[in-house]
Amino acid sequence: MRPGRLLTFALSILVISGPVWAQAPTPEKVSSPNVKILTDLYAQQFQEEMNLIVQGLGVTCDLCHVPRNFASEDKPIKLKARQMLEMTRALNKQYFPDYKPKEGESVLGRVTCYTCHKGEQLPKTSIGR
Repeated sequence: MRPGRLLTFALSILVISGPVWAQAPTPEKVSSPNVKILTDLYAQQFQEEMNLIVQGLGVTCDLCHVPRNFASEDKPIKLKARQMLEMTRALNKQYFPDYKPKEGESVLGRVTCYTCHKGEQLPKTSIGR
């Protein structure tokens, strides 16, 4: 093999195998003074949980969050959402302490936003409502 081809071959092997030696980035936990309830979650878990909340309530993110400023505390309903999440956690802790969510399920536990809301912003509280 000629020296030029040998060098090309060696460089090709390095380029192809480079990703094998590269380390995957370490997932980071969500760290923000405004995250008060869903703490100790990795960023992807946090986003998945927020998506489950949106689906459970049949709303969009801007119900509780100021668009393009999710850390803002300007919407009072954000406090109500935190209170509801605390209630959900308390129910799960008291009644389902050993429940371990499967992949894709809410980290909150067996009782979730969907349990009562069923995809509606306001849960039905009586027959016909």
